[in-house]
Amino acid sequence: MTLSFEEKKAIFDDYKELTPVPVSMNRLNYHFKASAVDHTIVVRFLHPNGNAFIYAGYLPKEETAKGYLSVLDADEAEIRELVEKAIDYLKKTEDGYVEGYSELWFDQTGDVLRLTYDNPMWSVSLPNGTIEGVFKSKEAAIGYLMDENFFEG
Repeated sequence: MTLSFEEKKAIFDDYKELTPVPVSMNRLNYHFKASAVDHTIVVRFLHPNGNAFIYAGYLPKEETAKGYLSVLDADEAEIRELVEKAIDYLKKTEDGYVEGYSELWFDQTGDVLRLTYDNPMWSVSLPNGTIEGVFKSKEAAIGYLMDENFFEG
């Protein structure tokens, strides 16, 4: 059975990070204002007939309709999965990393360094937070770590 407008609206309203915005013909869009990129619309055109489109920019363009998937016949679990994938995708910067992403690197003696993404830079730091170096790319930071005989843990 197809979920109604009200049922889908209740699902979208559960996501406190989404902001409903009325658009034409009694439809609603839901924006993710904390998006790491310019795109913020997660749910497009929730229509009184129960149809809506959820952002799917992580899929190849030919699998979507202008970057969105229709959820006319989707159940609650499918809708929630698509919304969560869209939000997770929009949290990533154009570099493909979520702000604050980090990795631990180790050397043979047990020393540890943390590689952290601080959009758009990468930093290498000691466990106490002291910065060892800042790099313009992950590749440059990894080069430094490897030159210092560290390996990813």
